[in-house]
Amino acid sequence: MSPDKPAGVTIPLGKRKIAFLILGSTLFVAASIFLWSIAEGQQRFFPLLVKSAAVAGVLFFSFCGVYGCFKLFDNRPGLIIDDEGIVDNSSAIGAGRVPWDEVVDLRISEISGQRFITVVVENPEKYAARGNALSRLANSANTRMTGSPINISANSLNIKFDELVQAMMFAFGEYQRGVAKED
Repeated sequence: MSPDKPAGVTIPLGKRKIAFLILGSTLFVAASIFLWSIAEGQQRFFPLLVKSAAVAGVLFFSFCGVYGCFKLFDNRPGLIIDDEGIVDNSSAIGAGRVPWDEVVDLRISEISGQRFITVVVENPEKYAARGNALSRLANSANTRMTGSPINISANSLNIKFDELVQAMMFAFGEYQRGVAKED
């Protein structure tokens, strides 16, 4: 980083938000176990369907709870925005370092009431291929839904969504102005 440029913004993980994620996950695991226990006695749905939903609930929400436990003790920043780009550690499929020169656009997207910033990159396949098999699957799904595997939510960050948008848009605009001056 050059001395005439600002140091950037470091946004920590929101530990309180993560604690609520763990609490919510625990409650949903308990509800899924309860669902399993009443599957045979209820008359409304096929018991196998109810048990399948219960198993899916236990698996998904257990994963969310375990992820939350890891993030609760993760001392790395959730997001770094600097003159080189961003470093995304905000989710289980965080993109890592994304240089500004690979960012084409920033958009606000919403799926099922969940708002996030979609970071449109020149080569989405490069970022979709990062991580383990589960991460690659999630990245591919994100690419199909939003056009990019990089989607940053404020849910696990210690910042409000509108402030996150403002910080990202400002930094991207500064990068673009710097490139225009060089040309």
